[in-house]
Amino acid sequence: MKNIRIIRLLYIFSALLLCSSSYGRTVRGQVTSGEDKLSDVTVTDGTNFTKTNKKGAFKMKIDDNAKFVYVITPSGYVADWSSGAPQFYQKADQGDFFAFDLIRTGMDYSTYHLIAVGDPQPRHKTESDEFEGAPVEDMRSTIAQMKEPAVGLILGDLCFDVFPLMIRTKNTLAGLGIPFYSVPGNHDHDRKVEGNDNLATRVYNEHFGPENYAFHLGNDLVIMLDNIIYHNRSGYEEGYTEDQLKWVKSLLKTIPSDADLFIVQHSPLNGRSPVRHTDEVVVNRDKLFEIIKGRKATFISGHNHTNGNYTYGPDIMDHNVAAISGSWWDSYRCKDGTPRGYKVFTKTGKDLKWYYKSIGKNKDFQYDIVRKGEGQLHPDCILVNIWDYDPQWKVEWMEDGKPMGQMTLVEEYSPQHKAEIKALQDAGKKVKGYRLTIHAKHFLAAKPSENASKVSIKITDRFGKTWTEDIVL
Repeated sequence: MKNIRIIRLLYIFSALLLCSSSYGRTVRGQVTSGEDKLSDVTVTDGTNFTKTNKKGAFKMKIDDNAKFVYVITPSGYVADWSSGAPQFYQKADQGDFFAFDLIRTGMDYSTYHLIAVGDPQPRHKTESDEFEGAPVEDMRSTIAQMKEPAVGLILGDLCFDVFPLMIRTKNTLAGLGIPFYSVPGNHDHDRKVEGNDNLATRVYNEHFGPENYAFHLGNDLVIMLDNIIYHNRSGYEEGYTEDQLKWVKSLLKTIPSDADLFIVQHSPLNGRSPVRHTDEVVVNRDKLFEIIKGRKATFISGHNHTNGNYTYGPDIMDHNVAAISGSWWDSYRCKDGTPRGYKVFTKTGKDLKWYYKSIGKNKDFQYDIVRKGEGQLHPDCILVNIWDYDPQWKVEWMEDGKPMGQMTLVEEYSPQHKAEIKALQDAGKKVKGYRLTIHAKHFLAAKPSENASKVSIKITDRFGKTWTEDIVL
């Protein structure tokens, strides 16, 4: 009986030790900007939250499993980003005191710009060299023309499973003159790790910090999320873990209820369905929608190497941005016909505008014309491939001066992309199947009469900008 009591006491004692260890430890710290002590700054360990007091000081319990202690950077400030990744974080195991010194930007954020870059994804040195050529110089030129503050967003796949190239991408971003914030893509997860999503981002964490974080711009909040739930190299889900959802819910309690959100992630809200043309389940998407309900939320994603804009009710829009690498550096255009490029957003107060910027082209380059006989699915039609199309665009046509109404939204293959791939194949290059042309959903068609001699097209984007094209038949 005595032995049984001892065993019970030992069991209870070990259980108490387990409970107390999982509760974490108390840490302290301070957030400053030079001599200024910054109050009301949110600090988190990825689970728990606190705010700094009038002296910029904070005290909080952090999880034993926390990777980092980090700040939600307030508007008008930025962490040192000279390395290519803002240093708003510190490793949780470095001690019990965390000092953050932020840089005051001195800029007015009533208007600001976001430059969203999808999937640089170099696999070898030649592809990194190509990224650092025309694409980087194009971004540098765009940034130089901006008078208001700007930040860059890398939408994942900083490399193609080759981590030294991830680090090279980071170093390249350091020279572009603005801070760039990143999220990990599926190819930024460690393919050697099996069945541990948390551990699979260890290399990314080493060079970019936490997978889930946020920062303020003006009255808005930009939330960066890792929405790749990684099991192994060929097995992952797109979506959100329960821990992520709890973190987002707690984060939103720290900001005003009328603050607009940007949610930046690798995979779009409809997963890979724009590529597969099927419905796809994104884990816990509806739970995230419930958490952000009542707020204006703009999602920005990559992953698919295609371009598309998708709405989910009046307050949610997802901009799935095509890849700056085109068809994985094989061709200038992505497999839906979208040129290599990036997307530029401009926010002024509550007003948000955007455009897609093709590499090496001016900002007016927003579509391809497909002449009669060139469309695979609609050979008797004239088509316009508008890669940044959404239902707010208007595309009208006339036949020999007679108004014919709106052109019809259809699916079609890009003959421009098909020609680029064929040229590679004719030169002896084997192009993998996932890089071949797909039928995309942003083509508009007009079927002219058999005896028509000219078709005129007027394109008006959602912001009122117009283009006209006259096509002699």
